[in-house]
Amino acid sequence: MTASLALPALLLVLTSPALAQARRTPAGAAGPVLEIRSYNLKTGTRDKFHELFVREALPLLQQWNVDVVAYGPSLHDRDSYFLMRAFSSLDERERSEEAFYNSSEWRSGPRAAVLEAIERYTTIAIRVDDATLGGLRETMHTQNAPSDLEVLSRLNNDYIEAVKRSDAKRFREILADDFLCSLPDGTLINRAQFLQQIAKPSTIANLEVHDVNIRLMGDFAIVHAETRFSLPDGTPGSGRYTDVWARRNGRWVAVSAHVTRK
Repeated sequence: MTASLALPALLLVLTSPALAQARRTPAGAAGPVLEIRSYNLKTGTRDKFHELFVREALPLLQQWNVDVVAYGPSLHDRDSYFLMRAFSSLDERERSEEAFYNSSEWRSGPRAAVLEAIERYTTIAIRVDDATLGGLRETMHTQNAPSDLEVLSRLNNDYIEAVKRSDAKRFREILADDFLCSLPDGTLINRAQFLQQIAKPSTIANLEVHDVNIRLMGDFAIVHAETRFSLPDGTPGSGRYTDVWARRNGRWVAVSAHVTRK
């Protein structure tokens, strides 16, 4: 990818205090660093790019503890997209991004599809104070309230992380009371049995999820994905899962799961 020569109207999302602070604060002074990326995408790809970012790239950034302040389509045309990230310093920004972009999860995950959609991008980094950064978070949170796709993407990521950690507490929060799960051996278990089983140490390691597909159907959603992992003897294993989520009383909960393994 090559950097474009000009940053579009993305800077309009910053409040005037932020720009004033950036002008007043010397480059070497203390304070958070706000990185702003403006992407020029290939014509007609922005909706799919946004879906890919929310479904795969954003959960990875969160997994790597990258502070994503805001993201989304630009208002001024149909092919521009922005991403804002905050770092404690320029050195921390360099370390964090190098670790993330060199990770196997990124390289074997959404990297190819993300790069394929981008024609060029521009990056700027400015210093802001904590109040400005907080105000920007609040403004962008209100403007870009999480969509159902974003919420389900995060819940799917939470589900997998809870499997890795044998985290029965998190499952109690996201499973419906009438949750049912079909196991690879054909056994059908209820919520209580699932929680009892998940609390035991996992028999697999290095669990990775690929090819996540979230299908929204009003107040229902179906999540399909591929899994790769290591068996107790170290040999590689793989499988798929299908989870069904329902919106109940304004909240998404998992109502069923089906797991297969090779």
